[in-house]
Amino acid sequence: MQTNMFQVGAQICTVYDVPIEKSRLMEFLANPKTFEQYMPNVKAVRPVGESPDAKPLYEWEYEIPMPLAAPINLRILTEYHHENDTFHHHALRNGQRNLMDCTLAFEYVAPEQTLVTMNLSIELHRNSGTELHPLGMLMGEAFMSAQMKNKMQTIATEFLQNTVNALGRLEMA
Repeated sequence: MQTNMFQVGAQICTVYDVPIEKSRLMEFLANPKTFEQYMPNVKAVRPVGESPDAKPLYEWEYEIPMPLAAPINLRILTEYHHENDTFHHHALRNGQRNLMDCTLAFEYVAPEQTLVTMNLSIELHRNSGTELHPLGMLMGEAFMSAQMKNKMQTIATEFLQNTVNALGRLEMA
């Protein structure tokens, strides 16, 4: 990619104490459609084939509301795989302008308690800040990245809360 690009990016790492049994939680979150249903701003998670390493590929579609501007619609191609107690959704770095890496690690604490560590990173590469927001050049990369980080933290927390609520409803059914 060009060196004079406008780049907005953020990373969060958060540990959540989830009141759900580990294997049940992992089973629920192993389905990428769960993200489509319970993560704010995710409009679709579509299977689109396999990577060169024979791992499933998914296209994530996001709609990000913007203050005083039209929402940003993003598509991100990711490879999914899991190792032991960790799920990985990693963007293929093949010239994409939108990149996402998400890792969910699950740790047993008690029969109905699991620690979930979420590492989430998003990068958007554009020729100009105005491609992201009409005032993008004035706001600058650092300000927009800080705003993105705050929004990502809110979305991640809401996603885990939605997951807990959904599994609670499933238990009662």
